[in-house]
Parts: sequence; structure tokens; C-alpha cells
Amino acid sequence: MLSCGEMLAQHAGAEVVTVFAALPQSGAPLTRWDAASGFHSAQEALAKRWQEDDAALTLLSAHPVRLDFCDSQYDATPSQQDLSDHLHQLLQRADADTVMLPAGLFHSDHILLHQALMAIRHSHPGKMWLMYEDALYRRIPGLLQQRLSFLERGGVRATPLEFLHDERMRMLKRQAVSCYASQLRALTNAANGYADVFMQERYWLLAANEAGRVAGGK
Repeated sequence: MLSCGEMLAQHAGAEVVTVFAALPQSGAPLTRWDAASGFHSAQEALAKRWQEDDAALTLLSAHPVRLDFCDSQYDATPSQQDLSDHLHQLLQRADADTVMLPAGLFHSDHILLHQALMAIRHSHPGKMWLMYEDALYRRIPGLLQQRLSFLERGGVRATPLEFLHDERMRMLKRQAVSCYASQLRALTNAANGYADVFMQERYWLLAANEAGRVAGGK
């Protein structure tokens, strides 16, 4: 949502997959991020985030899909292979012609998801693959350049996508983002805030340069 809400607003009916949406085990310690978001337990945090997510996606006429993998802050990160296998099956069932994935610039969950999807991209050649720049993290100097360089070395051509911005859709994204009150509470007190969320969204069309080579990694 933070990185691609405007794109979603322009494509009603999209399925938004939250990969790391599982409830942590009972008794999981309160993490720093959940505390900063105003919660007293991990279970409370996840339940509220689902509610916020439902409200935001309803505004954009998008449909939530939540997978049973834990966020890395709860120390239960899946292996890349398990994640790739699950996503491969999901894409086989999905009636979608476009897959959007994060550039995976900094956050470990974003990096893992990028790796897992890139590992199966060759198995879904009929789909268009769009990489979006992770909001907030794309501002860290050099990270986006590193990702683009890694893709090129792995035989993947990344071409900037011309994305037509619509002021009405931009305002709809703002309304949707405002639904994530707990996340915005924590981001407000973060070092750089969350102003970048409302800057221009940017996308890269991914295509193979050389057959049989797959990109991944940090």
C-alpha cells in the first residue's frame, strides 16, 4: 500500500497478497515496532493490522490475500524455498496477468520476498512482472542502484515503466494510507517520517536478458 497504493487505485479488483500475515505464537514478546505502534501484544497488533488493511483495501476495491508466514520481527522467518514453493502454487491458481513485487532494498522481509518471487519468475513467463521501489527505503543512498546492478548481472533487464499519475487516484491512496493509523503512529516517530509514501510511485518492468538466469539476493 505505501509503495504502490496509487497503482492499486487505478486497477480495481486487484488481489493484494500480504505474505507475512500469520499470528505469532501465544506469548511472543512485544517487539519494539509493535510497542511504537501503540500495542501491548503481538496478537493485538496483528488483529488491528488486519482491520486496518481491510479498510484500506475496501477503499481501493482490492481484495486481501493473507499467507500464513510470520513477520521477521517475530523470529519465525520461513526459508526462501518454502516461500517460493507457496508463491508458485498461488500464482498457478491466480487469474492475474501481472505480478508486482518489491525491489527488496532494506527490510529483510522485502528482500526475502523479492528473492522468492524472482526464483520462480521463469516458471510464469506469460505474466508481466513489475518491480516497485520500496517506499522509505528507496531514499537510502545507493540501495536502488545496487538492486538494479544485481538484476543486470543476473540477466534481468529492468526498464522504467511510464506510469500516468492521476490526482484523484493519488488522493484515494492518501485516504487508504490513513487507514493504517498504527503504522503511521510508529513511522511518525521514525528518523525520516513517512513523507516519501506520498511521493511519486516508481515501477520497473522486468524482462530476461539471457535465458535461464535468475536474479535474487540483497
